[in-house]
Formats: sequence, structure tokens, C-alpha cells
Amino acid sequence: MDQIPSKEHNRIQNILIIGSIGIGNLLLFSSTLRRIRRRFPEARITIIVLKEGFREIFKSDPSIDEIIVLDVKKVKTFSQKITFLKDLRKTDYQLCITTFPANRLEYNALAFFSGAKWRVSHKYNSKKIRSLSFLQNVRIPVDKKLHDLEQNLNLLKAFGLKPEAVDHELYLSLDEKAHDNANRYLKQKTEAGEQFIGIHPGSSVERGMILKRWSIEKFAEICTWLTGETNAKILLFGGQDEEGLRKDIAEKADGKPLVVTGLDFQSTASLIGKCMLFISNDSGLMHVAVSMGVPTAALFGPSDPGRTAPYGAKHKVIRTGIECSPCWSINNLGAGSVNCIHPENLCMTQLSLEIVKNDVGSMLKKLFRE
Repeated sequence: MDQIPSKEHNRIQNILIIGSIGIGNLLLFSSTLRRIRRRFPEARITIIVLKEGFREIFKSDPSIDEIIVLDVKKVKTFSQKITFLKDLRKTDYQLCITTFPANRLEYNALAFFSGAKWRVSHKYNSKKIRSLSFLQNVRIPVDKKLHDLEQNLNLLKAFGLKPEAVDHELYLSLDEKAHDNANRYLKQKTEAGEQFIGIHPGSSVERGMILKRWSIEKFAEICTWLTGETNAKILLFGGQDEEGLRKDIAEKADGKPLVVTGLDFQSTASLIGKCMLFISNDSGLMHVAVSMGVPTAALFGPSDPGRTAPYGAKHKVIRTGIECSPCWSINNLGAGSVNCIHPENLCMTQLSLEIVKNDVGSMLKKLFRE
């Protein structure tokens, strides 16, 4: 089945969203979430996220009524899993929606055991039995040509809906405290009237995603070049585990880039929103910048820009175009990790300063013209 009968829609009072792992994945569902809220304005919507830190993404979102954290590092034993499911089923969910990508046994089993009558997900072309995908009873075929944001929007077909123009954007709701924290931070750390360019030189290290990173030395040189070209203050963003990486870049670069520390996720997002330009590897913070409306230059290597490029016309993907890139594509979705076939990560190591300077320079010219 690929659509829920319309007569069933009025019976939907409790909706469960199972969110896939990653800040970027969750943000790429944000427009679909808002459309679901418009379709079911009176329903109670709960989302499951897989890390405590992801709670920050939705804590101010008007589309969400409840956030449940399922930390797999804490819910490990059989008894812990049974307790979690018992608690989950205390709410009578009529509808469960699993975000893209989620071609894994765990997601499908969780949807089934939620007790929801209608379970909406994608129909993947691989791992059909091993992933227990048959436990989902409303499945929308994956379209290999679509961006991940559009894959999520395709789930609207389950309700007979078509995406509208407003649905083709990323959304991130922040509270006033986040903006106050960001303003206070800038007042303490920077000079009045400065312009800012944000850079995220990191990426997740899970499942081999460290291969998405451009080198420390090249990021340092770009910082120096940007300071000379624009006189803007460079802000280096990232998680606590990337602080050493950012400090190394700051020490190697001229212009004293600011290593942003001590802010929570929402305050960090607000601060990113104050940048005139954002430069990043393919990462969750790249999508945060897009959701905040900041023109974003994204450095891509092993991952597929057709799936996860910064979404929108004012952003730019920068890559070498080497033949084997991307090696992480829709074709190996759910594989866990993909190993580089080269001794060196050529798609990133061969991405030269000249290529990046040329593309970022064209974005800067456009920004200053505006």
C-alpha cells in the first residue's frame, strides 16, 4: 500500500515520528514535519531522536509536542528495550512515520512495536528481508534522482498531499534565549561592526565519515585568504570533540580566527545565522547554516551532493569531480560504512585551494554586490 485511505485521516490523533541519526538528516525532514502538522493540526506529534543532543533541534519547534530520546548506548539490554517499548505503547499511536534514510531493521521493528495501525516509510531496493521493511505497511518508493529533503517530502504521498513551494526549505526554530546567548557571546569576543564568516572544518567520525574532512592546512590557508580578502572575522564552529582540530587551524592561520566554544546547539545555530557566508565539509552544521538562511559553500568528496548538498539556489557545492566520487550514494544506502579504494582520500586531498578560492570568491563577489 502507498496511501492511507482518506476516511482514516480523521481517526489520527497521535503521531509518532522515528528520526534517523544525524543533525542533517533530521533537518532535511523539517519541511515534511511542518506539512504534516498543517495536515493534522489537532494531533499530538511525538518524535524519537537517537541522541540526547538532538533534543535541541526540536525543543522550540511548534510542530512537535513531545521529544523522546532513545539512546542506544543506554537502552542495550533486552529488559531495557522491553521497558522502552511498553512505555512507548502507553500512547495510542495511530500513525508512525520513519524519516529518510532508515533502511535498517531497528527502525522498522520500532515502528511495528509502536503499535501504530499505519506505518509510513520508504520502499528501499536493498536489504528487503534483512531490514524487516515489510513491517511497514505504507511504503513510498525511493527515487534515486531526488535529494534527501525531497525523499522525505515524497512521504506526503501517503496522505494524498503534494509538496508546495514553502515545503522546499529547511526549518530550525530557536528560542529567544539562544539569540540572547549568541549576541552576548559576540559582544564579549568580537569588535562592534565586524562581519563574520563561519567555517566548520569537522564532520562525524562514525562509519568512516571522517573521510569527508578537508585538511587542517588548507582550512588554515582559506582562513588567512578570507581575512585578507574581506577583513571579516572567521568563526570556527564544531563539536567539543573537534575543539583540538579548530585550535590547530586557528594557530596556523593569520587573522586570529575565533574558536567558538561554550555554546549549546541552539545558541550555536543563532551565531551561525549571523554569518555572511558559511564554509563547511558535508556535515550537520552545513545544514544548520542553510536552515538559518546563510549562503553556504560545501566541500564534497565521498558523499553524494545529489542527496545531501546544501538545499537551495544560493548555495554552492565544491568538489574535484574525480571519477570514483561519490562512493557513498543511494546505491549503498544502509551499508554502514564505505571504504576508500585509494591509499589516500583523493576526492578531498586533491580538492585544491585554487578550486575553493575561485568558487568562494565568486560567492563573495555576489554577496558584496547585493
